[in-house]
Amino acid sequence: MSLPPHRLIQSCKTRWNSVCDMFERLVEQRWAVSAVLSDRSVTKLADARTLELRDDYWQLMEDMAPVLGTLKCATTVMSAESEVSISNTYPITFSLINTHLSASDEDSPKVADFKEKVRDSLGERMKIQSDDLNTSTPMIATMLDPRHKHLGFLPPATRKSAHSMLLQMATAERDSITAGAATAGDDGNTVHTGPQRHGAKPTSAMSLLLGETYSDARKDDVESEVDMYLKDPPAPLESSPMCWWKVNERRFPTLATLAKRYLCTPGTSVPSERVFSVAGLTVNRLRTRLTPEHVNMLIFLNKNI
Repeated sequence: MSLPPHRLIQSCKTRWNSVCDMFERLVEQRWAVSAVLSDRSVTKLADARTLELRDDYWQLMEDMAPVLGTLKCATTVMSAESEVSISNTYPITFSLINTHLSASDEDSPKVADFKEKVRDSLGERMKIQSDDLNTSTPMIATMLDPRHKHLGFLPPATRKSAHSMLLQMATAERDSITAGAATAGDDGNTVHTGPQRHGAKPTSAMSLLLGETYSDARKDDVESEVDMYLKDPPAPLESSPMCWWKVNERRFPTLATLAKRYLCTPGTSVPSERVFSVAGLTVNRLRTRLTPEHVNMLIFLNKNI
């Protein structure tokens, strides 16, 4: 039938995307499956009556494929372990709710019902209506991600409140750095804050009126740093936030410190679960090679560390 020689895929409750994979493979191999089930030299009539799928089931799998495919893409991105993932949490969540899971006139009743249930569950689990949304770790990481800092997925009022929170955090971080520098100075270490201009003659009338350090104060202003960061064009979606910060760390030193602290957080527990899954598999493979005491010790470590 000129179909790819692929095996069928069985769904598994513990694997998020297995239903999507199962539906896609069944739809791909539909006519081969139907041919096997209708061939009495291969499949008995009693088995065929149990296994054959009605046309509406095949249609349901085709209709569900785009929705499940989008959810699979989202979970795959959020489960990354070698790239920044936590800052994608709310951009992806709001995109799913407002775009991919929104009602469409072309949806069948079952697809529309599925979209509504997933949309409501996602909004509840991610607490998108919570008053603490702007102070959550994923939202702070989103603001520190140069790809998402504009917060285009939020209403204007919520966006403004979130950016104000970022300014407060940056101010607190700068105060902490300044306090640390002052402490170092008190310990006997010399801290230079710039050239001393006391007693020097003003170079111009504006300098006389506003002070020689007027421009220097602006350079150290946290508000201007945050404002400049937010006004910078967003980084491309395909770019790496950490590479961006490596290049722009000197331009935004205070925000760079916060970025290092928040963007390293994994978006999900999947990376750590993969480690323990590998550890469990290793234990099973070594059972026949190790003494019972060694096996029990590895099992204990796998469960408790």
